Amino acid sequence: MDLDMYWMGLAVLGPMVLGAIGHGVVLRGLRRWRSGTGPVSVTEPSALDAEASRFRTVFLRVYLTVMASEWLQGPYIYSLFRHEKSLSEWTVALLFVTYYTSAAISAPFTGCLADRFGRRAACLSFCAIHSLASITAFFDSIEILVAGRVLGGFALTLLWTAFESWMVAEYNARGLEHSSLGLPAMFGAMTTSNCITGILAGILGHCIVLTLGSKTDPFALGVLLNVCAVVLMLRTWNENRGVPKVLSGEEKSELLPASQTLDAAVDGPILSQSPSSQLRDYKVWVLSFVSCCFEGTMFLLVFFWPSALQGAHDAALGDTVESDSLPHGVIQAAFMASMVLGAILFNTLTGSTIQSKDRILEDTIVGRYFGPTSLMCTALVVGSVSFLVAAFCRAELHMFGVFLALELCSGIFIPSMALHRSIIVSDKHRTGTYGIMKIPLFLFVVGALCTTTGADRNQHQQRVFLLCSGLLLLAAIAAIVGLRGNMDYSGQNFTILATDDLHEAVAEDYLITKSRVCETTSPFTEEEAK
Repeated sequence: MDLDMYWMGLAVLGPMVLGAIGHGVVLRGLRRWRSGTGPVSVTEPSALDAEASRFRTVFLRVYLTVMASEWLQGPYIYSLFRHEKSLSEWTVALLFVTYYTSAAISAPFTGCLADRFGRRAACLSFCAIHSLASITAFFDSIEILVAGRVLGGFALTLLWTAFESWMVAEYNARGLEHSSLGLPAMFGAMTTSNCITGILAGILGHCIVLTLGSKTDPFALGVLLNVCAVVLMLRTWNENRGVPKVLSGEEKSELLPASQTLDAAVDGPILSQSPSSQLRDYKVWVLSFVSCCFEGTMFLLVFFWPSALQGAHDAALGDTVESDSLPHGVIQAAFMASMVLGAILFNTLTGSTIQSKDRILEDTIVGRYFGPTSLMCTALVVGSVSFLVAAFCRAELHMFGVFLALELCSGIFIPSMALHRSIIVSDKHRTGTYGIMKIPLFLFVVGALCTTTGADRNQHQQRVFLLCSGLLLLAAIAAIVGLRGNMDYSGQNFTILATDDLHEAVAEDYLITKSRVCETTSPFTEEEAK
């Protein structure tokens, strides 16, 4: 199959992404036009909405910078080790095992340390550790490469816990749940903008490798982006912690003037819960199992898709020797385009469940079937079917299409899972709990990769894909049984009015908790609250 199929795939998906985003912009303009007296009249946002918009910009500017660093490197890790450094399949698998083992070992204590000493400090540590891991890619020594994978595992844990924890804690501390920017919209914006960043990073990485001729060059640019993220965090981010402490005068002066956030104000709902009581909540373990199944299978896909597509490409050409001719950056960009379509679909469907202040969401048919829990279960089922098809298809085009479907499911799953975690997990121990929830995920990936051998690659790949299909089906059942009646927005315990980030629909009373008392400390004075 001609390699132009990947460019063609990106050429089709790219305009679809732009069209979907443009559609949201047009609807937003029409909504503002209707709310005023004419085409020029625009409703002025409230002070809290302006603060929410500024907060989103401050967070995404840093988050997307570090994610761009990761997306630049991701498509080339396997190819760098397997082809440019001429390592065996087993050695490459061992490096990936080291990577995820390091992440599993570091998950419990890195999260607790971040809660204790500060989530911004943890994010800064990520930039330093990730940069060191990137530098090791320039060496051929296996010992240095292993050390780099160990550092990369530490960085992965921080990337998937510290940044989201900082955002949710700061969001709650600023009282932004009363603004038009709800957490569903925030998570949707994170996923959508992250995928767009992945598209641009994939194309940029392909151009860099094509121009400079080495797959290590995107790693150098990643280090530079990490430095930029450090500067932005030091200039614009507050520190927040899960464990309250008394601030010194110097620390108080470092807080952003617009927020006046106190460390003790980040405890949020469920303030009285200890880490042990948080882990006794069965919903935490349901989420951990579902996350382990879906995210674990996607991590395995990162390892298997280069060899799967390359093997199908070589078989179509009749080559018996494995080559390295795939445009990895372009494929990554196409994957991200499909993923952003999934995120936009999540935003659109959850946005369609918004009701007026006088309506209860659980009484609507739309709310029952297009709530985040329902969408997450649908993504799990479709992902299971996709892996089942991938296990038996051999044509390069068919396999590429199946992988695009999996990325579409990922775009739906990620913001839905993030939203569920934000509701179930306490702010006080958020990062530590997130880290513990990731341990089964990393152990599963390590176990799957340890079965990799140099022989019978196609058969092993088929067995892994079948395993992934079965696990996703189990995860869907677990989500339906464990979350559907408790955490879905059509359930009895919560009434949640989601906001669509693209359409900017205003949802009042974002979270109404019927079964618990929320104790929060507002960063605003009583007079400002009035």
